[in-house]
Amino acid sequence: MSTRVSRVVPATTRTLGLGLSVSSVDCGARGVAASPVMLLDHFRVRASPFPPHPHAGFAAVTYVLPDSDGGVRSRTSLGDDLVIGPGGIVWTQAGSGLIHEEAPSEAGRELHGVQIFVNASSSRKLTTPHVLHLERDGAPGWRNAEGDHVRVIVGSFEGLSSPLVPVEPFRLLDVELHRGFSFDVAAGHNALVYVLHGEILVRVEGDERRLAEEQAVTLRGDDMTAALEALRPARLLILSGAEIREQVVEQAPFIMNEQSQIDAAFARYRAGEMGRLTPMAKIRAPSNEASIERA
Repeated sequence: MSTRVSRVVPATTRTLGLGLSVSSVDCGARGVAASPVMLLDHFRVRASPFPPHPHAGFAAVTYVLPDSDGGVRSRTSLGDDLVIGPGGIVWTQAGSGLIHEEAPSEAGRELHGVQIFVNASSSRKLTTPHVLHLERDGAPGWRNAEGDHVRVIVGSFEGLSSPLVPVEPFRLLDVELHRGFSFDVAAGHNALVYVLHGEILVRVEGDERRLAEEQAVTLRGDDMTAALEALRPARLLILSGAEIREQVVEQAPFIMNEQSQIDAAFARYRAGEMGRLTPMAKIRAPSNEASIERA
C-alpha cells in the first residue's frame, strides 16, 4: 500500500445554542480515509446540550482538553456516573448498545474537549458494552530537548503506554509542538492529525501539508514515518488505528455493517434491552439561548 496524504480538511464550525459550539471533521463526508475514526467534534459547551441517547456498534470517546475550565459528567445505562476533569478521557464502548448522556460537570464552567466516534470491526460490533476512563495524571508524558511534549492518552509512543486499553488497538496523542518530531504509522493503519491552535507542517515521503487552527489531514501508508514541524507553537491531536475495510451503514446513533443490524439495534433500543437512563438535572446556559436535542 503506497503512502497517501490527504488534502487539508477544514473543520465545519457551527453554533447550536445552549452555549454549544462545535467544529467537526467528518472524514467520510469529506471523502478522505480515516477509518476507524468516523467523526471528530471539537466542542465548547456551558449547558446540558443533549438528553440521554442510545449508541451501538462503535466507541464514543470524550477527551477533556487540559485547558478546559471544567470537567465532564458522563453517565450510562450500565450504571456509570463519572466526573472526569481536564486532561482526562472517557471511552464508552457501546458494543451491542447502551444509553449515554454527557454534560459539563459544573454550572457556569465551560467544558472544552473533543468527542471522537471510533468505529468497531464486525467481530467487535456486538461486544458487551463497557466504559473505560482515565484522569489527567494517569497518562504518561514524553518530552524532548526542544520542549515538545506528548501526552499518551491511548496507545503507545516512544516506549510509553497508556493504561487505558480499548477492545481494538488505537492511539490518541495530545501534542504541544514547539520545534518538531516524528511519529510512525503502522502498516494497515490510518492516522488523523488535527490542529487545535497554532500552525504546523506535516511531511511524509516528499508530500507536505500546512495546517492551521481547526484543520486536519489524514495519512495512509505502509510502516511510514510522518514528520511534524511547528511554524508557530501549536497544540494538536494525533489519532490512529487499524483501517476497517468493511461496509459501513451509519444511521443516527448506530454504526453497523448492514441495514439489518441497524434495524436490530433500533429494535433492542425500543424493547429496553439497552437499559434506561433518567435525564440528569439540566445545566442552563448563561444566556437565553434556544434548546436543542440530538437523537
